[in-house]
Amino acid sequence: MYVGLFGGSFNPPHVAHQIVAETVREQFALEAVWWMPAGVPPHKEAGAVAPARHRLEMTRRATASNSAFRAKSEEVERGGPSYTVETLRVLQERHPKTRFALILGGDSLASFLEWRAPGEIARRAEPLVYRRPGSPGRDALLAELPGEIARHVRFAEAPRLEIAGADLRERRRQGRSLRYLVPEGVREYIAQHDLYAGEACPAVAG
Repeated sequence: MYVGLFGGSFNPPHVAHQIVAETVREQFALEAVWWMPAGVPPHKEAGAVAPARHRLEMTRRATASNSAFRAKSEEVERGGPSYTVETLRVLQERHPKTRFALILGGDSLASFLEWRAPGEIARRAEPLVYRRPGSPGRDALLAELPGEIARHVRFAEAPRLEIAGADLRERRRQGRSLRYLVPEGVREYIAQHDLYAGEACPAVAG
């Protein structure tokens, strides 16, 4: 089985996440995409994300309409910072016959060498990289990586949609609509639990 791992804070999950996941799944013939909400995102400021239980439930709602998508709770249940290499070790031990890939934005690849054990990550799960608005081009990204990592990287032709979690949280804080920007089930959940409504907009993307 060939599975793409799509990690992130999903704070909240939005339609650009859905489009990217489906485009990459189709382009690389992935049999499934496992969405992995981070329990404690190691590169986010403290307090900048909604509680993990809410983000996991929103991710479940965002993936419910696609039989190839699945929300996974491993990083939420593990507790502590969510390091990709640790998640991969656990998943490969549990699913030894599964081939994994890692779905990444270009901005994440640009900072990939700052991740814990980036070489091991690339060996365990080839990075499938999609462009994000403002991220460097393919050649610039590869030029910053050592060959042992760069040779594993593949690039997706996914649409570049300028939707960011920080902007959605700010819209919510201002009382503006999230309709058509997040899946309807996610929009209903945000309203039901009054998420993001009273906070100042964190200066991080999600």
